[in-house]
Amino acid sequence: MSKAFKILCVDDEPDMEVLIRQKFRKEIRKGVYDFHFAQDGRQAIDLLEEHSDIYLVLSDINMPIMDGLILLNEIQKLENPLIKVVMVSAYGDMQNIRIAMNRGAFDFINKPIDFDDFTLTVEKSRKEIQRLQKQFKTQEILKAVEDDLSAASEIQSSLLPKLNGAFKNFERLQVASYIQPARWGGGDFYDVFEINSKHIGFIIADVSGKGMPAAVFMFLSRTAVKIFSSLYKQPSEVLSAANNYLNIDNDNSMFVTLFYGVLNLDNNEFTYCNAGHNSPYIIQNGDVTALKPTHNMALGVFPDLEYNDASISLKADDKLFMFTDGVSECMNENNEEFAEERIIDLLKTESQSSVMDMVDKMEYALVKFQGDAEQHDDITMLSFELD
Repeated sequence: MSKAFKILCVDDEPDMEVLIRQKFRKEIRKGVYDFHFAQDGRQAIDLLEEHSDIYLVLSDINMPIMDGLILLNEIQKLENPLIKVVMVSAYGDMQNIRIAMNRGAFDFINKPIDFDDFTLTVEKSRKEIQRLQKQFKTQEILKAVEDDLSAASEIQSSLLPKLNGAFKNFERLQVASYIQPARWGGGDFYDVFEINSKHIGFIIADVSGKGMPAAVFMFLSRTAVKIFSSLYKQPSEVLSAANNYLNIDNDNSMFVTLFYGVLNLDNNEFTYCNAGHNSPYIIQNGDVTALKPTHNMALGVFPDLEYNDASISLKADDKLFMFTDGVSECMNENNEEFAEERIIDLLKTESQSSVMDMVDKMEYALVKFQGDAEQHDDITMLSFELD
């Protein structure tokens, strides 16, 4: 059963309360209306402060202590846009009615009261109040969503190291990264971290979904890979353990496509495991080739999966370019995708450039291609080379 619509009637004539209760006795009995009464503006303000869910005020203009025009001003000071004031006055008092309407009254009713008109005015007021309530509720929801996405974006930013040049004390290893979050926040992340003095770990990933759930799952995914990388040697073992961890209490059915590789600085061997992510490209002697696939499922989909590794030997000046689907699926104003063909062409053109310049050129190409089209997904790149 819906809640009764509360109405405050303000009039110094005692007969008004008796008349209204008599005319609307059926509606009052059925819980359609809940009338409250005050004999002057001061009493009305007290009742409004006591009952925060009274949104319609029917007020006479001429009253002792505080008249209807002053009451209208006082109600506006409450700064509650849901409260609507309908002025009640005699036919001959059009000047005061005009003043009231100019000061923000919602409507007016003439005396003697025509109760058909009275009912129509009450219902019109109620519909407007209900419309505003829905509007404000929608705004509250949107604000909550925006706050959620903003918080998620902050988490995303806090996870991402700023990489542009030599990685820590490893002068031979040059690293470049780039991320441009979508307006509504996605779930891309990357990381480069020292496993030990001889091994460097690389992660690039894309979490399903958006907002706070994606941000939390992003944090869990990154943490799981980094923790298990200290316990297991092979990337496949790391991702198998991470996958089982991410399947625990995964009530939102979140998953993450993730590429994880380990660079051995002693022999330049790069061992990797690709869990459903875009295949990175290796740039060697001007040639651009996709890394050999490892045919693994994304993390978080099913537990107890076995993951496969692959390895490649790197030489000086070899480069590895990793990216998320926000790069290849970047759309322009004609709904065309940037596509991997453009990625390959640019990597070939920039094969002799540093990874920093290569990532910069890819960013420029994406911005130029996208034009004024809206960005729907995070755009993320991670690249490294050995000197």
